Parts: sequence; C-alpha cells; structure tokens
Amino acid sequence: MKFKKTLLILLTLFISSLFIGSASALTINDNGKYSLILNSTDGEIDGSYSKIIKFDLEENETTVSIKDLTKDITPFYVEYKFAYWGKSMSSDEKIPDEVDASMFSWSGTYNGVEYTNGLTIWAKFSNEKLQGSGTYYLFLDGFAGKINGQDQLKLISKESEFQTVDLSKYIPTRDGYTFIGWDYKGTFVTSIDKSYFKECDVVTITAVYTKNTFDGDYIVLKLNANGGTIDGKEIGEYDYVGGQNSGTSMPIFHYIPIREGYTFNGWNTKKDGSGKNLKYMYWRSWYNDTTSETPIEFERDTLVDYMYHNLTLYATWTKNTTEETTKEITSSSTTKGSIIFDQEVSNNYRLDIKEITINDNLLSKNVRYLTDINVLENNNIIKLSNTKMRIRLALPESLKGYNKYEIVYVLNGEIKETIPATIEDNYIVFETTHLSEYGIVATNEEPKNTETNPNTVDNIAFHIGLAVVSLISLVSAFLVRRKYNTK
Repeated sequence: MKFKKTLLILLTLFISSLFIGSASALTINDNGKYSLILNSTDGEIDGSYSKIIKFDLEENETTVSIKDLTKDITPFYVEYKFAYWGKSMSSDEKIPDEVDASMFSWSGTYNGVEYTNGLTIWAKFSNEKLQGSGTYYLFLDGFAGKINGQDQLKLISKESEFQTVDLSKYIPTRDGYTFIGWDYKGTFVTSIDKSYFKECDVVTITAVYTKNTFDGDYIVLKLNANGGTIDGKEIGEYDYVGGQNSGTSMPIFHYIPIREGYTFNGWNTKKDGSGKNLKYMYWRSWYNDTTSETPIEFERDTLVDYMYHNLTLYATWTKNTTEETTKEITSSSTTKGSIIFDQEVSNNYRLDIKEITINDNLLSKNVRYLTDINVLENNNIIKLSNTKMRIRLALPESLKGYNKYEIVYVLNGEIKETIPATIEDNYIVFETTHLSEYGIVATNEEPKNTETNPNTVDNIAFHIGLAVVSLISLVSAFLVRRKYNTK
C-alpha cells in the first residue's frame, strides 16, 4: 500500500514537471522579445482585424508552439467556421502547430508599436456555416471607426436567452465622418431579433458613414442621377470610403436620388440600365486591370498610373404607374345611368346596369322596375360597401307621369330598405353606400281632403253684404228706440 502511494506521488510530480517546463519555455509578456501577429483579411480577432501576442522563450529554446499561443483565440469571418492558421494571406498552406524560432525574423510596427522577431499568420475559414451551436454571435463592425473603443464589438448570447438588440444604443465614431446607420446585407437595420439567426449563428452588421468633406484627391465615385437629382445636383461626387483594411468595400445603397414621377431602382454600371446594379464598390474597380476573366465594365476616366481617378454609376428608374381616377362613371349598357362617388375611384371602373324580372311579391308592393347595378373592372365585379354614392337611373317611359317615386333595396327577392328619390331631367336620383338590386316604386297619390277657406270674390262679397245688413239693422233698431222714447 505504501509503495502504491509513493508511486502515485512520483507520477504526479513528473506530470507537473512537464507542465512547468512547458510554461517556462514560452511566457507571454507585453514587452516580450518575440511577436506573433494574427491577421484576418475580412474577419475579426478579439474585437479587431488583427492581434499581436508578445512573448519570451526560455534560454536555448528553439521552437515555438503556435497552438499554445493561439489556444484561447477564435477568429470569426462573417458566418463561416474558423478552420486553421495559414502561412500567408494568399496561400491556403497551414502553419504547423510548432515552428522553428528562427521563423520569427520580421520587424515592423503594429498599431504604432514597433516590434522585432515577428511572424505573421493568417486566419483561414471553411465554407461551412456556424449553425446549431446553441450560441448566437452578433458582431458590430465599426468599419474603420470605434465602438466603445473597439474596431468590432462582439455580443454573445445563449440561444435560449437571446433578446432583441436595440442598435440605437451603439453609436460608432470615425474621425472626419458622420455615422448614419447599421448595414445588414445592403439594408439599414435598427434592431436585430432572433429571426436574423435562422440560417446561421453569426450575424455581422457594419457601420455606414458619410464623409464630412469632399477632397477628391484619391479615387472618386460619380453618381449620375440620370434624369433626377442627388443632393440637389445632377451628378454627385464622393470620395471612396473603405473600411479598416483593403478587403472592405464602400457601401453605396444609402445614396438615394430623387426624380418626380419615378421610383429609384439602384445604381447601374450602364446609363441605359443594361449593366449590373451594385450596392457596394470595391476600390479595385478603379484599377486598370485587364487580366480579370470576368471584368465588370465601368465608365471611368482620368487614368493616373494604374488607377482611374473617376468612376461613374447611373441611377435606374421605374416610371410610377399613376392610375387615372374619376368621381363619376356612366353606364355603357342598355339601361342608362351614372354613379357619382364621394371619393376618387379608378378610371378603369365600368358601370353595368341590367333590368331583371320582378317577382309577384315585389309587384304587389308597387315595384314597377328592378335593376341589378354593379361596378366592373376587367369584367370582374368590384365589391363596394361603405362607399357614398349618388346614383342616377334613366326613368323608363312607362314610369313617367306618376306623382311619387321611391327606391327600394332588394335582397333575395325581398325589400330590405326604402330610399327617398327625386326626379331630375327624366332620371331618378338616390343616394346609397352599397350596390345591389334596386327597384323603382311609382305611385299616384290622391290629393288630401283638407278644409280650406279660400278668399274668393264671392265669399268676400257675401261677408261684406252680411256686414252691411247687420249695420242697417242696428241703425234701424236704434232709431226706433229713440222715437219711442221721445213720445
């Protein structure tokens, strides 16, 4: 038993000595003699596009463990999985896990800090998307600006705990530029919810800026409004605005021209719109490169050395189909009539009025004429309801001469509503808010018997005569009484 315990202690000490030896062979130190520079063409390494790790080696140590130096670092590129560290930007050759210390032979400057004994390696990514990891990664790319002091801000959340991110809380800054919004695949976004992670666990949004001044001393993008205006001019001129490194492209989708009666479709390489619509511009598009197998043809001018100074894109437009409208439509059928609407309607509307058979029930209620009134568009009935309308129907010859007219709304052979109507120029006129079957009720009303006291000449003469007779009678009575009293 004692022997086993001793053996276990010795084994533990041996394993510990291995780790101690390994740790002492390579010590990370901000002022270290050696420098490992980690680069990513378009990706992210701990909130930046690159990272430097300074370290010291134990005396007489001749190898460096790349694996140990990078074990806690996971680069990201858009939505793809990190694969390995490569020897160069252009090569896919993998750097060994351990390299000879003599490979650390470069010197230079990193973020204003000089280094010697340096080696640069590059992050390489697979074509496989990072999905189903249970963790969401949201990257806010400052595009050569800073977000809380970082080139890129990484927000990490468990899938089950993720909450919508309000992007108004994150305002990047870039000297000489004004931040105007966050770009996600050519569209401005103001928040990121769970739906953005449907196809991948990594989402990257990029800051978009406008440059505060126009210098014109480097490559210039000309945006021809092609019949419209941009920033009040027919052609806008803009300095090329790239990101942190040469692998980034300039967003241009936020430049929106205006043109009366047209809708902007995008920026095209050809004036007639037959070229390619673009949302981003890469600086090499100004480069006089004739070796590309599939070059995009641009309109460029002013060649200086190997670069053109100006490159022009053209606005493409779609003419707005402003539909003509009207407030009145007339019948094109045998039965004449019209509808005057309270609001404008399509000029393509057509009024259809058909006479239909009157059943016995309606005949017994003095319905003399029954119509089915519809509004059509492309021979399809338009369902109109809660629409104020004034309808005029030509009065049939057989209904002329009546002294009272009403309109009845008929549904399933029954009168559902009685509507007042008037006669105007041989048309019966009424108001409604819906279309259906409408009938005309025509009747002759007898004059009402009312007591009157007309002031006819005979009547007046009679009353005058009666008044005269009454006056004579009163005078005669007065004279007789007076004569009697004097006796």
